[in-house]
Amino acid sequence: MADIPLFPLNVVLMPGTPMPLHIFEDRYKQMVNECLDAKTEFGMIFADDSGTRQVGCTARIVELVERYDDGRLVILVEGSQRFKLNNVLSGKPYYVGDIEYLEDGPQEDVSTLAEECVALLERVVTAATEGSVDIEIEPPYLNLSFVIAGRIEFDLETRQQILELATERERLIKVKELLTEAAERLERDKAARKISETNGHLRGDWKPKKPEDS
Repeated sequence: MADIPLFPLNVVLMPGTPMPLHIFEDRYKQMVNECLDAKTEFGMIFADDSGTRQVGCTARIVELVERYDDGRLVILVEGSQRFKLNNVLSGKPYYVGDIEYLEDGPQEDVSTLAEECVALLERVVTAATEGSVDIEIEPPYLNLSFVIAGRIEFDLETRQQILELATERERLIKVKELLTEAAERLERDKAARKISETNGHLRGDWKPKKPEDS
């Protein structure tokens, strides 16, 4: 159990993944400055019109990118540890969360599942970029589910679902399902674009057979 500064925002931060933040509200400028001075983390939690979720991720400030004359800040954070929000406390200009840190469930060998996800990620990137791309993800695949979810622009609800899953196996199964759908969709779109580029006409190098060739 711990009390940490809390930053509700319409984003989902994943452990081990970077995210730039522009801090402009006075209360959050104070919060970030206090975290910079004390070298402490703050909690980020997904909040939108539907409310504030119960599972978030702590943010470690890895770089103060810019400080403006009016006090605004641009920082780069990296996701650190998942947590569950038990209560929101008062007493500060910004929110403070009464939280408990979440540990993963029993560790399992997920190497085969991880390799399948990396292969699917390569398919997605290749289909999306019209070429082959080196993904630069190599064994051991530590927290691969979070690495992939940090790279691919899944919708926020989906990213939140991944964050809330308790084991890496569960998360990779979800990621595999999502990547399979994305790869198939992008490959269909790519094939359709190639067909549309011909505009319904035959290739220019095609020639009809001569009668004697029949």
